[in-house]
Amino acid sequence: MKKILRTDAIYESSAVSSVVGAIFMLILAVLLAVISFSVVYGNGFSSSLSKAPMSVIEVKSIEGGVPNKVKFKENYIVLLHKGGESLQVGNTKIIIIGEGSAYTGVFGSGGTTRFGDIFISYDDLTTNGKDSPYASRNPNLLDGTWSAGEELILNGYDSAVGSTPSSVHVTINCMTNTSDNYGLKDGSIVIVKVYDRKTNRLIAECEHYVELAQ
Repeated sequence: MKKILRTDAIYESSAVSSVVGAIFMLILAVLLAVISFSVVYGNGFSSSLSKAPMSVIEVKSIEGGVPNKVKFKENYIVLLHKGGESLQVGNTKIIIIGEGSAYTGVFGSGGTTRFGDIFISYDDLTTNGKDSPYASRNPNLLDGTWSAGEELILNGYDSAVGSTPSSVHVTINCMTNTSDNYGLKDGSIVIVKVYDRKTNRLIAECEHYVELAQ
């Protein structure tokens, strides 16, 4: 009697083996991609998934005016931490957008006061890179945190003086070569944004009217 070979079983076994092999290779490729992504972008990716502190910040008052009315050092922005988590001063950034003035160039060497759209950035809330009165105006920040019930007082003359690099940066009409001091146009509306530097996420955003300083 002749034996009949069941070639269909062999074909089925080969087909299954091929499918399993393909799935295994796909899983291996995905794992390698995940590992590569983690190595290259790990820190930034994990930061983007982190949550910013939950805090309530409001603008208590803004007093100011542009030169010929008010000097830079007479411009004040007062922010109040109303509740929620305490903010680390080294991880908190503030952006101020509105209309105002800034001095471009070097005082007494061909510089000039310019007026227009102003963009002010406080890299952090520490005393580093700021004029010394900033610390005396904000004693509550010296413990490293900005907590509920505490005020933050910003001033148009907060920029560091002398050769110390400033942590306050001012742009006027897209020009960055300023003295990093600022005035805010009285009667205008200013936008204040508070960011968490660690996650690059927005904590709070407020608008407020600029009153003429007395």
